[in-house]
Amino acid sequence: MNSAAAFFKAKSEGRARAVFLRRNGPILMVYAFILLLVVIGITQSERFFTERNLANVARQSAFLGIVALGQMLVILTAGIDLSVGSLVKVSILVSAIVMNGESANVLPAILATLALGVIVGLIHGFLINELRIAPFIVTLASLVILRGIGLTISSSPVGKASREVMMFYVKKVGPVPIIALMFFALVIVTLLLLRYTVFGKYLYAIGGNTEVARLSGLPVKKTRYGVYVLCSLSAAVTGLLWLSRMGVGDPAIGDGIELQTITAVIIGGTSLFGGRASVLGTLGGVLLLGITANLLVMLGVNQFIQGLIQGVIIVAAVALYKQEGD
Repeated sequence: MNSAAAFFKAKSEGRARAVFLRRNGPILMVYAFILLLVVIGITQSERFFTERNLANVARQSAFLGIVALGQMLVILTAGIDLSVGSLVKVSILVSAIVMNGESANVLPAILATLALGVIVGLIHGFLINELRIAPFIVTLASLVILRGIGLTISSSPVGKASREVMMFYVKKVGPVPIIALMFFALVIVTLLLLRYTVFGKYLYAIGGNTEVARLSGLPVKKTRYGVYVLCSLSAAVTGLLWLSRMGVGDPAIGDGIELQTITAVIIGGTSLFGGRASVLGTLGGVLLLGITANLLVMLGVNQFIQGLIQGVIIVAAVALYKQEGD
């Protein structure tokens, strides 16, 4: 009798391990690859593991990560936001122009930039909910429109950050940049949001099957409005953070961020088809891209080769999860 019980217990534990590895295997692979890159960085470049370089990696990862968390929420609902890069561009320009180097203008600049994010998110929500236009089409059009607005505002650096804003970029708590701490705090908040709130449960339900969620009485439209506003706000905040680094409104900022965020999210285990997301996986995807970019620069890899490697990562990420949509 004891032998039979032990057999069934072992079999049950084996199944549990198999399910765990199937669900979390790709995420564990991401963190294993991050560890591998760190080892390569330490052995190949004496500058890689310095406090200064690690702080730079943390800041750059935070810039990408904040937008990636917003993108993850949208993709979780089976949507997508291709406009985040262009919105980052417009946000840094608007904040720099309004701020104009004056400390008294910091709050108005922040409020104006955040309001811009809310407005863009509401427009996306309206077009998707009320006019029933596909998220891909809506945000692709928004990408082009916002990029045009940004280049119309200025095709060269414009405006200026105040001294306080520029100092914010270099502030640290111990050896850790405060911008990185903000990002990790946002990771925890997002994790709690998805795991313990009704809103988070709505996101999973809508992404799993929108029609079933609607028939079940879930507030599909309100939830979509909320998620697109949050995504656009994350892009607006990132524009403000970029201003703290650049010191001026640089119209070159923002290009390509939308693809990087989608890559980070997919690498992290979020399904492109909605219904499944991983905050810790997205964090891993962001760190993987950040460390990869930093290491390629450290090793003096040609810029065109860098683009090739990043493209391979995108294809590999999509191929890794393609089977889930079949």
